[in-house]
Amino acid sequence: MEPILPGLVPSQAYFIDERRRPDFRDVFGALSRRSAEILTAVTRVRLSTVDLTSEEMQPVRSFRVLLSEVSALTLDAEARSLLQIPRRATNVRLVTSLLESGRLQVRSAPLGGWSPDFSVFIGDGGPTAVIVGYHAFERPYPHRGPAWVSIHGGDSARLAADRHAELWAGAHDIGGVLWSLLARAQRRAALGHSG
Repeated sequence: MEPILPGLVPSQAYFIDERRRPDFRDVFGALSRRSAEILTAVTRVRLSTVDLTSEEMQPVRSFRVLLSEVSALTLDAEARSLLQIPRRATNVRLVTSLLESGRLQVRSAPLGGWSPDFSVFIGDGGPTAVIVGYHAFERPYPHRGPAWVSIHGGDSARLAADRHAELWAGAHDIGGVLWSLLARAQRRAALGHSG
C-alpha cells in the first residue's frame, strides 16, 4: 500500500481509525495545507474539538461548512469557556478571523440530510480527495468504539464536491450570526467576563 501522507492524492481508498497514525487530524491538516478550497458537511460542530492551525488554513481561499444541527446557545457557552484556555482560545480566534475575512462560510441545512459526514479538498485543478466518516480532531478519541474514516480521490472526490454543491444551494447562511457570537465572546473575555 502506498503511504497516505506523502502524496495525499489517493489512487486507492484508505481506511483508518482513531488508533492509527496518521489519524483524522493528521490527514485533514495535511490535505488542508495543499488545498485552495475545502467543502465540509458535518452533522454538528463543537468548538472544543476544532483544531486547525493558521499554517494549515493559509493556502485555503474558501472553506464552506454545512451543518445540520447547530445551537447558538451551546456555541456561545462553549466559546466563552474555551477563551479561558490559552491553547483553545487560539482556535476560537482563528475561526472568528476566517469568518470575518469571508474565507470561512457556514450554512445550516437542517433538512439537508447526509450520512456520513464528509470533507472534500480541492486544489487548483479540481477535487483531489474526500474524507468520509467520523470527523474528530480530538485526541484521545472520546468513545470506546472505533471512529472509522475513509479517504478517496478521483471520481469519488468529484462526486462528493457535486453533492456538497447541491446541499449548499439549499442551505441558509449562518456565518454572520456565528461571527457575531464569537466576536462578542472574545470582547467579553478581553474585559474579564467569563459569563
